[in-house]
Amino acid sequence: MTLPRYNQWTPVDAPAANQVTCLTNSPGAVYPLGTNALPDSLKKMSDASSYYVSGYISALPVQHGFTAIGEAVVARIEGVTTKNDNYLFATNSAGQLFVNGPHKGFGHHVVPGQTVEVNSLFHQNPVAKKYGV
Repeated sequence: MTLPRYNQWTPVDAPAANQVTCLTNSPGAVYPLGTNALPDSLKKMSDASSYYVSGYISALPVQHGFTAIGEAVVARIEGVTTKNDNYLFATNSAGQLFVNGPHKGFGHHVVPGQTVEVNSLFHQNPVAKKYGV
């Protein structure tokens, strides 16, 4: 699995960046995220039902001057199946927040009656896997 390239990062608008940055300052915890706090690129998913965010205990260097600071999980409903997508948050050398994803891994498809802990849906991206977070 390769790390995201420079052109695979989407800038996060300032209001969402403030919300995400505040929540990722408490590393290791998982917080629900309101739709008003989502980056514009994630607000466009019409079938999304829940959003969660978590910060890394230590920032992780990525290529092209990006530093990964945390993740988001977006749960969306398609028919009777819940699909959980993992997104990576990183800052560039100027401190601007960016998002990358979706990444799919364990718990991506959840069928009715299946129980999956929200915490287990994190760390399903190439940066987390490379650094073993």
